[in-house]
Order: sequence, then structure tokens, then C-alpha cells
Amino acid sequence: MNDLNDVGKYFTSKPFIASVVVICVMAVLLVIIKKYLIKKVAYTTKDEQHQNTFIGVIFNVLQYAVILGAIVLVLQLHGVNVTSIIAGLGIIATLVGLALQDTMKDIISGINIYNNNFYKVGDLVLYNGDLCDVKYFSARVTKLCSIFTGNTITLCNSTISNIEKVKNRTIINLTFDFEDDRKKIDKCYEKAIKACEGTEYLEKIEYFGLVNITDKGCIFSCTIFAPGHKSIPIKIKFFKVLYDEFKKAKISPSFDDERKIQKV
Repeated sequence: MNDLNDVGKYFTSKPFIASVVVICVMAVLLVIIKKYLIKKVAYTTKDEQHQNTFIGVIFNVLQYAVILGAIVLVLQLHGVNVTSIIAGLGIIATLVGLALQDTMKDIISGINIYNNNFYKVGDLVLYNGDLCDVKYFSARVTKLCSIFTGNTITLCNSTISNIEKVKNRTIINLTFDFEDDRKKIDKCYEKAIKACEGTEYLEKIEYFGLVNITDKGCIFSCTIFAPGHKSIPIKIKFFKVLYDEFKKAKISPSFDDERKIQKV
């Protein structure tokens, strides 16, 4: 009977009631963080890949912080010496931190890549001279797929020091000899552009014609507008048609001394 009275007194005691209040506040905070703060802040971009990464990392950090704070308060309410426990946890945390320092570097680098919009899934990038498609991105790793070899390159985010994002437009400059007929060159470009019209993912090909004259010859320029990761087959098709038109017109681009080609 005395045991039942003791149990009843405990459930009506101030420490127990205060602990329940702390747990309820913790639950409310977690709901607010997840449903309001995170969604309002993180859902400012349409990129779901980046959304999921950002939300997962930030929510986990806040979640653990709130839960840890609630545990410390509950222990204090029940008279537990939290200071000595925290000191012990500090030593353990230091050891764990040393063991996981590379992982933390990857996560911090991943957040930095996301916040500064270095690249995102679907972008075309240059990594170590290799043209690659960004296939996967998370807080820890980035996966690239080589356009030409098809090989998958998996990188820890902290090891990525130099990566070049390829824009959604490609500027193509070709140099011709002064003797080449400008009207013939314009005609070749016009036919190649017309042949590529309607190609999937191609926005447009803008032809500027003769843009500069140097000691090496006359420079003709055009720009292909297409998503970076979809532009490769478009450029291949354009160059094939352009090559055939140059052959028919008996003209060819000029190159520097290291890349000379014989005129047709």
C-alpha cells in the first residue's frame, strides 16, 4: 500500500509534472521546426534533390539539439548531477568527433556547395578535364557520370576543390582564311541551323556571323542554347551538318600552327 502511495505521490510531484511539460514543449518544437521553420526556409527552390538534402541535414541537427536539451532538463529536474555526465559525454564526444572528422568535413562541404549553388543534379561540369553529368548529390558525396566513358565518379564533398560548371549555352568560334567567301560561310551556318531546328532540348542557335578579324583570319561565331547535360548530342548533330556543308562549299576552318589542316 505504501508503494502505491509513493507511486501516486511521484506522478503528482513537481519534478514529474515539470518533466511532462518539458517533453510536450520538445514535441511542439519538433513539429514547429519540421512543418514551419524548415519548410518555409528550405522550400525556396524547386530543386527537390537539394531540398531533401538541406532539409534532412538541418532538421537532424535541430532535432538532436532539442532532444538533448530536453533530456538535460529532465535529468536536472530529478536531481541528477548533469555537470558530471556532460563532462563524461564531452570526452566521448571528443573521441567520436576525432573519429568522424572526415565525415563532418564532407557534410560541411556539402552544405557549402548547396548554399552557394556550385552545382546541382543534372548540371554539366568539368572535373579534372573530364566532361561529366552530375547524377547524385547529398550532404556527404557527389556522383558524376563521365559523358564520354560512362564511368561513375564518386567524390567526398570535402575533396572537391576545383569543379567547373558548364553553362546552358555554348559559344562556337571558327576561324577562316581571308580568301574564303563570307557568303558561302553564312550559307553553311544557315543550313546547319535549319537542319537542327526542332531537335529535342534545343532552345535556339543564334548565328552572329563575322565577329572579328585577326592576324590568323576571320572569326565566325554562333551560340547554341540548350541545357548543359543535354547539349552534347545537339552539338554533335550541328557539327556533322556543318562539316558536310563546308565540304560541299569547298571551305574549311583554319587552325594555328600546331593544328594545321590541309585545305579542301
